[in-house]
Amino acid sequence: MCAYIIETAYEWGEKLGLGYTVSDELGLYWVIRENEIHLFESLHFMEEFDFTIWMVEWKRVRGRRAFEVKRKRDGALIAHGVQKIVCLDVETQRLVTPPEELIKNFRLDKPQEIPSQRFRKVPVVPKAALTFQQKPAWQDADMLEMVNNAVYISYAEEAATQALAAQGWSPSELKARGLAMAINRVHIQYKMPAVWGDTLNMTTFSLELDNASNSFYIGITRVSDGEPIANCILDWGLSNRDGEEKRSLPDSLKRYIENSYF
Repeated sequence: MCAYIIETAYEWGEKLGLGYTVSDELGLYWVIRENEIHLFESLHFMEEFDFTIWMVEWKRVRGRRAFEVKRKRDGALIAHGVQKIVCLDVETQRLVTPPEELIKNFRLDKPQEIPSQRFRKVPVVPKAALTFQQKPAWQDADMLEMVNNAVYISYAEEAATQALAAQGWSPSELKARGLAMAINRVHIQYKMPAVWGDTLNMTTFSLELDNASNSFYIGITRVSDGEPIANCILDWGLSNRDGEEKRSLPDSLKRYIENSYF
C-alpha cells in the first residue's frame, strides 16, 4: 500500500502536465523529503478503491501534497497522508523554482488539509539497538539510478520484521498464533539518496510501547561513509490474520521489546 501511494503520485504529475518528459525538458526533478502515511483498514485481493491526490500548497521551491485512499464499495477510508516535496535542478542539484504556469495546474482554492506531525527529533541510539545490513537491488533504483523513495519503506518494514524475528517473533511464529503485524502509520524523512552498490546499515529500536501498539525507529545510514540516508518511524500493532480485528500485544512480546530495544 505505502509503495503504491508513492508511485501513483507520479501518474498525477503526468496527467497535469508536469511528468517525466516535461520535467526532463526543463532540467528539473522532484524529490520527496518527507512522507507520512496513516493506515486505517486493509484492502483485500481484487478490492477496488479510489485514490485522490491534491496539492495543499507550493511556495517557491517546496510544497506539500495530500492524498487519501477509499474503498470503492463502501467509501471506507483506508489511508491518508501528506508528502513534502522539493524541486531541484538536474545539473546543479540545487533547489530551483519551477515555472508558475505549470504549478498553477495543481493549485486549488481551498485544498483539504490532512493532519500531520512534525518528524520526531532523532533520539540517541541505545546500546541494545539491532543493526543489520541491506544492499539495494538494481530494480530498487528509479530513472535517475537512485533508490526509489517507495523502496525505503519496504526496507524499514523488513527491519521491523527482523527486530521481532531476532528473538523468535518471526512472521511464521505470528502466523502460528493467528496473528499478523499491522502497520498503522509510517513517517519517513529522506536525507540523501542511495544507489546500487551501496551497503546500508538498518538500525532499529523501540520508541514507545503500550498494550496495543509499538513504535519502531529505523535509522538508515551508508556503511562506507556513515552518511544518513533516511530516518523512519513505524507505528504498528497486531491483528488477526485477515486484518479485521486488532489484537493486544502478548505479554512476552512486550517484555521482549522492553528488554531489548529501549
